[in-house]
Amino acid sequence: MSVWVTGGAGFLGSHVVEALVGPGQDVTVVDDFSTGLDENLAGLAVNTFRHALQDAAVEGLLGRERPSVIFHLAGDALVSRSVEDPSSDCERNLLATLALLEAVRRTSPETKVLFASTGAVYGDRAERPFVETDGVWPISPYAVAKLAAERYCYAFAHTYGLRTCSLRLFSIYGPRQTKQVVYDLIRKIHANPEELPLFGDGTQERDFSHAKNIVDAFLLAAEKAEFHGEVFNVAGDEIVSIRGLAEMLCDAMGVRPRLAFTGQTRPGDSQRWVADTALLRALGYRPRVSLRDGLRDTVEWYLRSKS
Repeated sequence: MSVWVTGGAGFLGSHVVEALVGPGQDVTVVDDFSTGLDENLAGLAVNTFRHALQDAAVEGLLGRERPSVIFHLAGDALVSRSVEDPSSDCERNLLATLALLEAVRRTSPETKVLFASTGAVYGDRAERPFVETDGVWPISPYAVAKLAAERYCYAFAHTYGLRTCSLRLFSIYGPRQTKQVVYDLIRKIHANPEELPLFGDGTQERDFSHAKNIVDAFLLAAEKAEFHGEVFNVAGDEIVSIRGLAEMLCDAMGVRPRLAFTGQTRPGDSQRWVADTALLRALGYRPRVSLRDGLRDTVEWYLRSKS
């Protein structure tokens, strides 16, 4: 079976690739390597196509290979960068997705497209865990671009009959991630085990998911989703405050720094960002890596990478 992973040299994409590689599986990574790394694919038997999705060569290759599934993870997942440069973020997250959908429509309409969206589309109004039918009020350019791309996936399913599905990913962490909350905290603790500065007041809440759990969700959706443009929340099942997360990481690293809260929040960040995953669980999804085990795994990877 032939499958594609766009953004497959990135953090999460490379974990998907790693899970897909095996007997009878022909995996093609489509990545412009603007942020992806060759080392993320080291030792994996994959075909690598170094192009941006807007390049005409991508459509040509798609027409020749006609993969059964495209795991579409290409894009920029850094909210702060979207705040600094919304035009570039739109290019990488929205226009790249539209280019891919157009290529599929013209050359391989039977191919399933599984899009990596984000829980950030809901905005910051979270009195309860978000469900897929909630209103969407994105507050960052990144979330706006992802929501628009998600809507294009839905429109292409209902207008052209394409087979699309979107996963709204919440807070992700794991080995090979070199940005975002968990990585930043580990880096800070390693650099200064005496004092740990933290944004806000520590009460912000998240339901973090280890990369292996996210990969399981992608594989499950590829097999069992209807691909009529539907969306699924993907998140962990352990809600934790930022203070609690910091304390768990300090335990994993064997240190007891003083926690110093800035009281400041970053533009685009939500106070409470948690999800209801009942729809995905109805397909059979269960996170297999606990938060404590996943944080320990990520700390061990970080320390190995620095040794």
